[in-house]
Amino acid sequence: MGREKRGFAFEIYRSSDGEDFSLVYSMSKEELSEFIGVKVQSIENQQLIRDPLTGNYHLYLSIDIAGENIAGWENRVFESKWVTYLLISDDPVGPWEKYGFVLVEKADYDTGEARDCSIDIIDGRYFCLYKARRKGESRVNTALAISSDGKKWVKLGIPTLDGKKQPEYYLLSGSIFPGCCGPIFMGCEATDVVKGAALTKYFVSYIIDYRNLNLETIFRARWEPGSMYEHPEYPIHTYTSITYDQFDERWLIAVEAVDPKFSETPGLNTEVDRLLLYVSE
Repeated sequence: MGREKRGFAFEIYRSSDGEDFSLVYSMSKEELSEFIGVKVQSIENQQLIRDPLTGNYHLYLSIDIAGENIAGWENRVFESKWVTYLLISDDPVGPWEKYGFVLVEKADYDTGEARDCSIDIIDGRYFCLYKARRKGESRVNTALAISSDGKKWVKLGIPTLDGKKQPEYYLLSGSIFPGCCGPIFMGCEATDVVKGAALTKYFVSYIIDYRNLNLETIFRARWEPGSMYEHPEYPIHTYTSITYDQFDERWLIAVEAVDPKFSETPGLNTEVDRLLLYVSE
């Protein structure tokens, strides 16, 4: 029901082992619209992170605030208006307080989209890789921003890849970790767009050289589906999250997988996605 409902809510789940989760909070896009005073057409990528200074939780929501519901990719998808909104709470179960729009400084490269953030805190500094697109254009890049508090952001621009310009469509989704040479991104790289959907074939790792605005390749390999729940050609629909489980000394990799059985075909509004968890030592 993608065309009719789109991203109709956000939900927060809690787990003691990283595998079995229970719902602790949810809000529909209608409730969110009333809460923030802006009509929300869709909610997509969210990220929950704890601020080390205050102990509060920051919930970053990607929301479409276009004047009308533009659900189809065929004609007018680039007329949508995607932004990032921040809610703050001292507990994930709520209540949540509205902070406002973030990443809002209007750079010329993200007037149409500034969303789908991969945010982590390294040495007390927030690092954010996010989806950037000019209004009315189809080119998509991954942009870089930094912050001292997760509220006010400095946009550094669009990084190069090993010193070269990003491809026509380039979207990263994953997590950022500390490294000896600087912050390290690990996650999925989407360069293919199939019927409006950004689909992933590769798992990558980059050093984030934020001073020189460059992503330096550490690792890049084709993602080989390890289950029957992933499309053989396009296994992942963009979104990835990586967490180190310090209690069991293992890595938890969550991916949004394109189901090959129930999808009509890969593409926006034609596929069925599943949330899969990979575990690795």
